[in-house]
Amino acid sequence: MKQLLMVAILALSSMVQPAYSQGKNHHIVFIPKSSSDLAFWKIMRQGCDKAVQEFGNVTLTWRGPAYDDDTDSQIRILENYIRPDVDALVIVPTDRNLLLAPIRKAAEMGIKIIVVDSGLNGNVHRNFIATNNFSGGKLAGKRLVDVMGNQGKVLVLRTVVRSASTDDRADGFVDYLWNNAPNVQLVADEYGGGSKGKAQASGLALLKKHPDLTGIFAVNEAAVSGMLQALRTTGNAGKIKLVGFDSSDTLLSGLEKNEISGLIVQNPALMGYLGIKSAVEAINNVPVKEENQLIEAKTVTPQNLKTPEIQRLLFP
Repeated sequence: MKQLLMVAILALSSMVQPAYSQGKNHHIVFIPKSSSDLAFWKIMRQGCDKAVQEFGNVTLTWRGPAYDDDTDSQIRILENYIRPDVDALVIVPTDRNLLLAPIRKAAEMGIKIIVVDSGLNGNVHRNFIATNNFSGGKLAGKRLVDVMGNQGKVLVLRTVVRSASTDDRADGFVDYLWNNAPNVQLVADEYGGGSKGKAQASGLALLKKHPDLTGIFAVNEAAVSGMLQALRTTGNAGKIKLVGFDSSDTLLSGLEKNEISGLIVQNPALMGYLGIKSAVEAINNVPVKEENQLIEAKTVTPQNLKTPEIQRLLFP
């Protein structure tokens, strides 16, 4: 998978203050939703590594559960790092509620907390850095409605309950339909699980239950990949319009074949970079300039895929 590093990272690099590189080594623990082979997490890790290299006095521990829906494992990992040698925790919560208690415990010990990509209830974290997911969901709604001709039956394939980022995308999608597409009927809004395999199984069941579908919105890379495979298995790829979140070689190939009508593309590298940067600033008691940093997503289609702007976004 080619890197999704955007020009914005280069600009941010110049903001690193040399003074941060002085003094003791900082131990930052980054806990993603998943340690799977999804391109999204690989690219986010690249952004983290870039920031670590620039600051120079950071030891990074990267550890997440096997799948996006394994909240119990994420809690156990988190609890393992609530200890004196950890200066900051950067976390992508699998559950906006259940992670709050152990994160509050870490904060009470003086560990700096940065939340990235997916929201957390409460106010114990110093920064929240994420895609503007609700806005991205509206982009997905617009794209799907446009390719469907503003009529037909659609469904939403979510991942897991209380995943803030993906729920925000689904909610933005539904909001767009409600306000802009009176002739489009939402026939299903389901949670399909946190892995490609679970999403494929859910997709097959939903396609059987709703044989007259016109369009589908899938909320992340695993959900899009699983649903794409379900559509291929049933002979519906390219017939039922599919719009999804995230990018990978597999999804871009589906886009080129017109099996996918649109991808809402994020910048996980920038999120990772800013997560580490914010953690270092917190450790050094730098005043917070922006508690919430929202990054706008872009719509990538078969029609604009080869344009210079999108190529720079995907392959800088």
